Amino acid sequence: MAYKIVYKPYAERDLWETADYLADRSIPAAKHFLKKLKTTIEGLSEMPLRYPLINSNREYRKMSVPPYVVVYIVDERAKTVQIVRIVHGKRNYQDNI
Repeated sequence: MAYKIVYKPYAERDLWETADYLADRSIPAAKHFLKKLKTTIEGLSEMPLRYPLINSNREYRKMSVPPYVVVYIVDERAKTVQIVRIVHGKRNYQDNI
């Protein structure tokens, strides 16, 4: 059974901010990256546990979509993947979750 992908409010904001930032530099590059990002995130609907835990107490996982990191939580009971944050890999993303 596939997991449902749910974007938390901060992740939605991160996605829009990333889109704006990239589009200011190159609209075609922004479209290409955002398509890649969304496709990769949608892939979490199958086997979301394949990426490493960040903090075993909280069950946060991270997936790299260079140069960004997608932070998410898997809810086995509800069969959802909650996208918590989408941050640039150079930022200390653990302070932002």
